[in-house]
Amino acid sequence: MTDAHLHLLVNHLPIVGAALSTLLWGLAVVTGGERGALRAAAIAAVFTGVGAAAAQLTGEPAEEAVERLPWADEQLMHEHEERAEAATVVAVLSGLVGLAAWAVAEKKDKGHVVLTGAALVGALGTAGLMGWTGQAGGQIRHDEIRDGAPATGAAAPEGREDEEDDD
Repeated sequence: MTDAHLHLLVNHLPIVGAALSTLLWGLAVVTGGERGALRAAAIAAVFTGVGAAAAQLTGEPAEEAVERLPWADEQLMHEHEERAEAATVVAVLSGLVGLAAWAVAEKKDKGHVVLTGAALVGALGTAGLMGWTGQAGGQIRHDEIRDGAPATGAAAPEGREDEEDDD
């Protein structure tokens, strides 16, 4: 397994985790901070933060593995890296806020209500940043999602008829 392959495997963890975490924090808010919902949301938030850190740690070795390949674009990789740094910070901080909300709720302290709301906002921010980061990462290898990519598919090769004759 190469460094690039490892990065491709782990970089989806924070994206999926952020979406799941957001849904679970929403559930925790709707249920009035029910402890089971808080526990599940906090675990998802921590999972997201750990996944983001893993993706961040594997990113530099992955970049080094591909930067000399003909299709590698330094500007696209740099943009992805910058976005990933911001997303990782927000994901880790959101995970910590989530743990605090859970810990306060376990003590049956009503202070968890504010922390739960903050964790939901953090999860929403994390989800947005992870999607933004993933979009930049996808552009590195998928030119079809880059700005300015053709809106239609490639033309059929000459001599090929896709329609049947009605003769």
